[in-house]
Amino acid sequence: GQQQQLQYFWEAFPAADGFIGQQQQQQQHKAGKSSGEWRSDARTTYMFTYLDAQPWRPSLQQLFADYWQLMPQYQRLSVGVEQLDWLRLLFGFFPTYKDSPLKPGFDRVLQIGDASGIQSPLSFGGFGALTRHIRRLTTALSDALQSDALTAADMSLVNPYNPGLSSAWMLQRAMVGSRSPQGGGPSADLINKMLAGNFSAMTGMGDGVLKPFLQDVIQFNPLMRTMAAQIFQDPAFVPQLMMHVGPVALADWMLHVGALGAFSALNATAAPPLKLLAGSKALPEKTRYALRRALDAWEFGSGADYKL
Repeated sequence: GQQQQLQYFWEAFPAADGFIGQQQQQQQHKAGKSSGEWRSDARTTYMFTYLDAQPWRPSLQQLFADYWQLMPQYQRLSVGVEQLDWLRLLFGFFPTYKDSPLKPGFDRVLQIGDASGIQSPLSFGGFGALTRHIRRLTTALSDALQSDALTAADMSLVNPYNPGLSSAWMLQRAMVGSRSPQGGGPSADLINKMLAGNFSAMTGMGDGVLKPFLQDVIQFNPLMRTMAAQIFQDPAFVPQLMMHVGPVALADWMLHVGALGAFSALNATAAPPLKLLAGSKALPEKTRYALRRALDAWEFGSGADYKL
């Protein structure tokens, strides 16, 4: 797409409210003359891509033009798009921020959901992210009110650094095409090959590895196992991917993966005794509030909150 600047992804599935000859068959049904089965010919078709906010990137209008051009080929239509009945047309963008979750800027104010930047930069699953974190958020907000921990600094502890979320950024970056307005993107099959190898490795390791990833939960051990399996399956592919991502982004990602491992270790070893301390009266109230937020950060930042 757009001279290899971007990698397009497609999804399509049947829509339940459309049928072949719908209007005619509905009339026959009302008259008691309908026969045979209704067969759906209505479908929803998505095209999406990942890109940064560089000014030379294609506009939404240009992306939509590509959709019209490429959709018949994807859907293997025997007729032109002008002969189809269009029920709804929608296009837009989901902004995500690398330095997420976003820090509060005022006392007594906290962003939640999409406004906090807590959604995955891979799936943009804001609702799923909110339902995953709602237990943590409600507990933390109740705790903040009871502890009178309502300054911007106190509120920032509710949505702390999350290495699982930050490490997902390199995966998103890997799925962007060219890094230059002159083009020169990766080979045409690089991103598809990366995804195929990734899912092939995870599928062979079972639900304990695959399901968390599909639900936007990045965990240290499954990530390391997947990477090792992919390197073993196709070692020559790794240098190509590293060149595409770039050394700066790769080094940044390795720091976040290291933090992911550290959060996992802290949650497994240090968290149990510290939970007892956080629930006692041995510490001042605001100190206990801060300790409980650190325990939350280790649990959710490592993906340990996820249960199959």
